[in-house]
Amino acid sequence: MLESLTTGSDEDTQQVTAIISHTVRPRREQGYEEWLHGIATDAHKFKGHLEVSVIRPRDHAHPKYVAIVKFDQYSNLKTWMESDIRQEWIARLQPLIEKPEDVQTLTGLETWFMLPNKLRVPPLATRWC
Repeated sequence: MLESLTTGSDEDTQQVTAIISHTVRPRREQGYEEWLHGIATDAHKFKGHLEVSVIRPRDHAHPKYVAIVKFDQYSNLKTWMESDIRQEWIARLQPLIEKPEDVQTLTGLETWFMLPNKLRVPPLATRWC
C-alpha cells in the first residue's frame, strides 16, 4: 500500500507527499466527490496533516482523480495511511472505482521536479485544507 521511502537518513523529519490516483466508474462521480470530501475531512484530523489538493478529470468518459496528500513527516503519513479510519474509507470506495488505487510517495525537493515514471501534476488543483 504505502511504498517505503528510499531517500536520505532524515526521511522522517521532512515533508512527505502521497499522490493517490483513482479511476472512478462512469456515473459514480457524485458519490466519489462525497467520499473524497469525507476522507479529506478525516485526514485533516491526523497529526502532521498539512493539506489535500485534488486534480479532477478532464475526460468524463474515464474519470481519473488525483489526490495530493501532504504531511509534515513520513511517520505521520504512514499512521494515516495505515489507520483503521482510512481503511474504512477505502472499503467504502470500492464500489465507486474501477481498479485499486495507485499510491506514490515523494519527499523533499523531488516534488518540485519532474521525475522519470512519475505523475505530472499540473500547477492548478483544488486545495482542501
